[in-house]
Amino acid sequence: MQGVFYTIAFLLALAMFVVLVAQYKTRISIFYFLLYVSVVISNFGYMQLAYSKDITSAVFANQIVYLGGSFVPFFMLMCIADLCKIKVWPVYQIFMLIYSGFIFTLVSTVGATDLYYTDVRLVIENGISRIEKSYGPLHVMYPIYLVTSGVVATAFIIYSFRRRKEVSYITSTSLLIFMLITNFAYVFEKIFSMKIEIIPFSLLISLGGTLFLLRRISMYEVKAISANSMVDSLSYGFFICDSNGKYLGSDEAAKFWFPEIRELPVDRVIKYEGTEFLQQVGKWIKKEDVRDVVYIEVGNNIYEARHSIIRECRHHNIHSVYLRDETKQQQYNKLVQQFNEELELDVERKTENIKHIQNDILMSMASIVENRDSNTGGHIARTSDIVLIFVDHLQSYRRFSELTDHMAKSIVKAAPLHDFGKIAIPDIVLNKPGKFDEDDYKVMKQHTVKGATIVAQILRSSDDEKFREIAINVAHYHHERWDGTGYPEGLKGEEIPFEARVMALADVFDALVSKRVYKESFGYDKAFEIIESSCGTHFDPELCKSFLECRLELEALYDSYVD
Repeated sequence: MQGVFYTIAFLLALAMFVVLVAQYKTRISIFYFLLYVSVVISNFGYMQLAYSKDITSAVFANQIVYLGGSFVPFFMLMCIADLCKIKVWPVYQIFMLIYSGFIFTLVSTVGATDLYYTDVRLVIENGISRIEKSYGPLHVMYPIYLVTSGVVATAFIIYSFRRRKEVSYITSTSLLIFMLITNFAYVFEKIFSMKIEIIPFSLLISLGGTLFLLRRISMYEVKAISANSMVDSLSYGFFICDSNGKYLGSDEAAKFWFPEIRELPVDRVIKYEGTEFLQQVGKWIKKEDVRDVVYIEVGNNIYEARHSIIRECRHHNIHSVYLRDETKQQQYNKLVQQFNEELELDVERKTENIKHIQNDILMSMASIVENRDSNTGGHIARTSDIVLIFVDHLQSYRRFSELTDHMAKSIVKAAPLHDFGKIAIPDIVLNKPGKFDEDDYKVMKQHTVKGATIVAQILRSSDDEKFREIAINVAHYHHERWDGTGYPEGLKGEEIPFEARVMALADVFDALVSKRVYKESFGYDKAFEIIESSCGTHFDPELCKSFLECRLELEALYDSYVD
């Protein structure tokens, strides 16, 4: 059963090394990889020792154990130094490597010297082998090595706590604990002379814990993240924290632009009060601001802060803020914006002048057309006023979703063009006194088709395509009837364009209350009675109902004409 445990310990160590290589590659220090290799080799030695059948193979397996185990404390110490951002002197590194190699060399001299072991014996119990050893004078070198490494690692962490705010106290302390677990396991074995080696399992715990910590350790590699994210390090700054509000790191550019960052300890919750930058970070963390980019002013400088989530974890996310000095660009943008605003105002003024000129031309043409018709004096102006009142009323109640602000203005603007086609009607018909006969009526009905053609030609170069369409429809279909008995195409119901249905009511109402050569004007009561009786036959019933609601305003309009 013990052999199975050793085998599992080796396979797990090997699997963790594969995960390390696959996940991190060159993103972490080389000492992490050497640490994992050393543990894999050491655990392989323990597995081989458990299955050894003679003293020679057992001694060789023990040498494999030390081939990895002799270097584990050194590599663990170097990982802690790297995490604490402490540069270990090359001379000390060389000394430690020589020391570790010397211990392995002593182990390799078993049988030739009594310096490390004076005697070794193979013991096999339940099919599992182990070595009982008698220690020589230099065996004390390994315990000294373990104790010294632990003391130095502890000193590194204490120093970093006091002098280096950018060091994560959680991660570095955790790594020290994993190192001490292995040291205590060794001491525990020696004190209690255990028959089963627990060091492989302590190494496995350290390896698994380190692998877990590496995910967090990689968060602090601000330079690596910066290099992968932005090429121009002189133009950008970086600030990183997690969704719990803990500060994880930043580069020198960020600290230079926002000095308050220098006072933030790594792995401590950020206090968002005070500076605008930290307040903005707090809004992003708390999801109070959905914008990805904001601009922060510091004195005369302007910085772009771009927020993103660079890593999603199960319990919390890693937030990154990319910073860029936008002072010159923003100053340039302001000048361009100011120029564009002035240009837009100038264009708007000129466009409005052109529109006024166009409207004046259209109204003049409409007046010319109306002057040919001696029977409908003032009809264009009056129907235009009616349409304005009617459309305003429709908009105030918002009964018709298709009536947008632009459409309402376009209908009012198109109203004077509804009888443009009369310019193509012969004078003998257009100015005939009395009622039209059937032949006259056929000719007169052509003004709708001809009007649509003329309007289309006049507005062919218009930039407002929607107005052009509305104006054509008003001229073409304002004599269509809701029940399908109108002209020129006999459209029915909502087949008739909305704007033409509006125009029809204004056109008929003016005809009713105005004097013509073939009739006297009707009073308001009679006119509105006729309009009401035609709801659902001549007129759109809903529009007709709304038109009747405008009675007071329409009466006031026509009374003003008399005045």
